[in-house]
Amino acid sequence: MSEPQTSGGEVHRDGRRERWEAHRVARRGELIDAVLRAVRERGPGIDMDDVAAVSRVAKPVFYRYFKDKADLFLAVGREVGERLVADVIAALDGTRDPRDMIGAAVDTFLRAVEDDPQVYRFVLQRPANAATASDYSAVISKHASRLIGDLLRDAELDTGAAEAWGFAIVGAVRSAAERWLDEPTISRAALSGYLTNLLWAGSRRAPSASSPSR
Repeated sequence: MSEPQTSGGEVHRDGRRERWEAHRVARRGELIDAVLRAVRERGPGIDMDDVAAVSRVAKPVFYRYFKDKADLFLAVGREVGERLVADVIAALDGTRDPRDMIGAAVDTFLRAVEDDPQVYRFVLQRPANAATASDYSAVISKHASRLIGDLLRDAELDTGAAEAWGFAIVGAVRSAAERWLDEPTISRAALSGYLTNLLWAGSRRAPSASSPSR
């Protein structure tokens, strides 16, 4: 149904509809945060009884705003992914020094895992959310690839490696972070330093596609 218009063609906005939509978005956000609180308190294997008990919100209330548990938990995974993407991209964009850029992004990712390990496990252990995490990893990888391409271009170097390096860097950090989450044998600062040194050394020494092999 089209919205009512004035004689001059100007659309009259339905104030009630807009208020309801704003309320719906805000309420969904509150319910997503309720699930995150339950995860932090009771662990990544929570069910809706846990969520209801921790949040003191009846289960039917959640289903007014989400189709079912899978839809709710997927929304939680997306929210976690979006927050992580925003933080890592901000770290990447915070400096033009290539080594500092790598170090800031690596440490931001690892800090998110360290600060919220139960939430990270919650996202990874559900197939739909794990797929979502991979999607957001791709977002970060593409952003990193663009920045690497800019840096290579500024240095008048071949930019053909930019996408491969961007995805390789993010993939390496994610893999190391997930292993560290299961076996935290060193500190976050130590792991961040090791990964930064490895990735920086690799990017400095990697040959261009046109370089002759030896």
